[in-house]
Amino acid sequence: MAFVRVPGNEIPDGAEEHWLEGRGGVKVRVMTAPSTSGAARGSVIVASGRTEFIEKYFEVIRELQSRGFNVFCIDWRGQGLSGREVDNPQKGHLASFDDPVNDLATALKLLADKLPRPHIVLAHSMGGAIVLRALQTRRIEVDGAAFSAPMWGIAGLTKLAKWWVRFMTSIGAGGQFAPSVEHKWKREPFKKNPVTHDKERHARTQGLIAEEPRLALAGPTNGWVSAAADTTEGFTQPGAFASIKIPVLVATAGREVLVDNASHDAVVAQLPNARHITIEGAKHEILMELDPLRAQFWAAFDELVNQVEQAHATA
Repeated sequence: MAFVRVPGNEIPDGAEEHWLEGRGGVKVRVMTAPSTSGAARGSVIVASGRTEFIEKYFEVIRELQSRGFNVFCIDWRGQGLSGREVDNPQKGHLASFDDPVNDLATALKLLADKLPRPHIVLAHSMGGAIVLRALQTRRIEVDGAAFSAPMWGIAGLTKLAKWWVRFMTSIGAGGQFAPSVEHKWKREPFKKNPVTHDKERHARTQGLIAEEPRLALAGPTNGWVSAAADTTEGFTQPGAFASIKIPVLVATAGREVLVDNASHDAVVAQLPNARHITIEGAKHEILMELDPLRAQFWAAFDELVNQVEQAHATA
């Protein structure tokens, strides 16, 4: 399968598609791309959010290549062009967040020869939950991590809602859509969208899905919400991150409506080497925002990289 193409979304130079088989025989799609600025200074592992896919991050990947990094990106199981665990491919489903954690760990081992150290993770939203879980359980070993609007809590997810999805999952209805979610992907109008102020980037994402309908994802299942609740509640336990000593950047979107920003403060308080910034005026998808808002994130990311490289040089 060639990468999905739309005008204005150039495939990163040297990009290669790889496939691996995860738990349950689920096929998982991964991409690697080399530095376009001389010998690689390290590798960046791009971990996207719910509903997202590799092609949506082509611009980000090219920016990382131009900074001198080899880049890795993954279509999480249950979305993008990776395999599904339920019959309806538009259901956003995960049985457990430990499955994508294992997929990530496996892929990084298999592709180690294409990904020189140091390793820095760039994780957005749900990808931030998967990566933090991977670090918490020591399934991956990286040298630094940057989180964009991480899903360490879900806005508006009440105790009653958690009880309901857990109950439904326990009686075998984990693969059913969660209450009050969309059952079919619809092209999202730009006006009042919750993720970006940038009209062109928003249109590009919608255009990619229109071009390749298999990229479309609707609402999450009971099982996904239950698994997300289990994972994020695990982040609130005392000493949950005692083993995470690496430099960390957490970027919170000032105009967030999807994830719980208070969860960022709670996690950062437990991390010994974390910098927390808020990008005022940004909606949820900071990396898909207007250039002045993205620039704030990239400036902080570059500072994190310098910190990682200094530590790596003296190690």
